[in-house]
Amino acid sequence: RPPPMSALTATHSVDLQPLHTFGLPARALELRLLVNTADLLAFARARQEGQTFLLLGEGSNTVFVNAQVDATVWKVALKGRQYLGCDGIHHHLRVRAGENWHQTVEWTVAMGWGGLENLALIPGCVGASPVQNIGAYGVELKDRVSAVHVFDLDAQSERAFTVDECEFAYRDSIFKHAAQGRYVITAVDFALPVHWQPVLGYGDVAQRVAELGELTPMNLLKAVCAIRTEKLPDPAVLGNSGSFFKNPIVDTAQVKCLIDQFPNLVHYPAGPGMEKLAAGWLIDQCGLKGHVLGGVGVYSKQALILVNLGQGQGSELLQLVQHVQSSVQRKYGVLIEPEPNLIQT
Repeated sequence: RPPPMSALTATHSVDLQPLHTFGLPARALELRLLVNTADLLAFARARQEGQTFLLLGEGSNTVFVNAQVDATVWKVALKGRQYLGCDGIHHHLRVRAGENWHQTVEWTVAMGWGGLENLALIPGCVGASPVQNIGAYGVELKDRVSAVHVFDLDAQSERAFTVDECEFAYRDSIFKHAAQGRYVITAVDFALPVHWQPVLGYGDVAQRVAELGELTPMNLLKAVCAIRTEKLPDPAVLGNSGSFFKNPIVDTAQVKCLIDQFPNLVHYPAGPGMEKLAAGWLIDQCGLKGHVLGGVGVYSKQALILVNLGQGQGSELLQLVQHVQSSVQRKYGVLIEPEPNLIQT
């Protein structure tokens, strides 16, 4: 594939609508691509000079709410995948931040390295995956990562974060807090088990794999893709950012009180004394599945997904988010928080 243009060449007055999967109308002052170290150094200098900027991957976890974004958008376009070897326990891989996440999952499974298949079809790029500590069907990114490589914009040099240093938590990491804004993730190292153990405990994954025959990473990948395709709309057809709300984590005492009122409450263990509630179920029970507000709405097949029905505006999305949050909080006393970053610069 031809190399993308360098960040040293800017595109001005950029249409952002095709650069974020929710597809709201927006424009930025300019767009620059981060392709190599020279581009990262240029980005660091621009930051030191106080220029307003936004860092963008594939736009699946970013929603541009305002029609005009008064900033330069720097888009991560670092490419490359590398097999580092096997130590008898794990296959070690390094994948650059600009690679597509799902294509990377397909590559690992096709090469015979199981471990990422439960995370198939999650939209976005590899560099964004540690920020959110993406997860699905019983597997989180932290279970498969060995290091996260970054470019330190302050020191203008490269370094690596160990798994412990990443401070991974549910849909969370240090890159959303103390490290936010200082580092550009450039690559992620994975450690995939040589002796593969399938994770089948969530939803109807086990049943769907059984229908495909032999229990293999490829069949598990196919099963997860089939389930996600049935539940989630294609952003190319219906703009969306995947799961829009985090599953709230609350203490066990609160869950017991809720079960007294709502015996069918969906909940999962989330560590000592804590439980995870299903945000989609909470929204659905509020009667909001299929709810429409102007050009946006709650997806008719899955209440956890908000969608752009074609002519959606940022103001409508903010109103819808507030309506969903207040409805759930009134009924269950639980605050659900958005997963994607709502950019209102």
